[in-house]
Formats: sequence, C-alpha cells, structure tokens
Amino acid sequence: MSLVARGLEAEGIATSLVSVMPGLSSPARPPRQVIRRLNIGATVGRPHDVSGQRETLTKMLALVESGESHGVVDKEEKKEN
Repeated sequence: MSLVARGLEAEGIATSLVSVMPGLSSPARPPRQVIRRLNIGATVGRPHDVSGQRETLTKMLALVESGESHGVVDKEEKKEN
C-alpha cells in the first residue's frame, strides 16, 4: 500500500496510510503514515470501538490536511497501565 500511496501522491492525490506493521510499511516510504498498536485485521481500530476508529481517521485526515508529506508519521504512544 505504501507504493500505491506514493503513486497516487505523484499524480496529485493526497494519501494517508494506517499501519500496524511499520517494519513493513516504513521502508517503502509512504508519504504520510499513522502507526497504531493494534492487531492485524483491526488496523483502523478494534471492532465496536467507535471512538478508537474515529481517532485513527481523525489522525489520518489531520496528516492530509497539514499539507506535509514524504515521511510524516503519527505514531501512537505506548500507554502505561
């Protein structure tokens, strides 16, 4: 998906990628990336976690609206219990 995002950006379409595996997505240098600490299959948020899903989408849109690109990362911080 990182390569698709780069291709779309080259054509003038802003993109934002959400990743739970930055070790795989980051080497391909997506223009904008939100990294979440979630399981594969719950990339945008856990099932029925509307507020968590909304938070992910809000972060993605904020990255696109900022106008910055090429390596911008919004990384979810590890929460202390």
